[in-house]
Amino acid sequence: MSNMNEAMPEIKRLCLATEQSHIAANAMMLTKLDELNSQVLSQRAEIENLTTAVRTLTAIVKSMKTIKPKAKGNPDDDFPILYEEDLIEVDHKISQDSRGIYANSMRKFLRQGRLSRSIRSIFSEDILLNYNVDGCKNKKRLKDHEHLFRSLMDAIGKVEPTLPSEKVLSKAMRCVKNCAAKKKGRVDDDPLSFLNVEMNDGQK
Repeated sequence: MSNMNEAMPEIKRLCLATEQSHIAANAMMLTKLDELNSQVLSQRAEIENLTTAVRTLTAIVKSMKTIKPKAKGNPDDDFPILYEEDLIEVDHKISQDSRGIYANSMRKFLRQGRLSRSIRSIFSEDILLNYNVDGCKNKKRLKDHEHLFRSLMDAIGKVEPTLPSEKVLSKAMRCVKNCAAKKKGRVDDDPLSFLNVEMNDGQK
């Protein structure tokens, strides 16, 4: 019994030490948890900031796609349209505000003669041969260049007000194609015939 009494203080000391150790361990664990929680909150804030930045950039990019550049300089300088990339560029230049300006510019060119000839002041022969209004018969579709096409329709409507503008344009483009086919046929028959063609065109 006396041995038990003598051991009690030691047992109490060990129990107290164990309890204090557990308390210290718990405190350390709570500290770690607080640190982890702080890191999670910090990372969450960074993610939210990044998300906001991405949304802002996305909105800016979308707005840039919808903004059309304003036409600069004299629209007359954009004609004739020689290549497909020029066709795309001019179409991109034409906005709701500049549509009338381009229509007036094209009207001036179209009034210089018969439409089957004056259309060459708007488009190069290469464009006229490779395109038609609706993209049929393995040709490219001029209507795909919507802003330019509408301005052209406005211009033709003022030059040929009694006929549907699309019909007038289709006829003019067919005339160019037929003329080119005839020239090609003559050249195939006589390799030097292009000299006569150029001389005749110059006299007309």
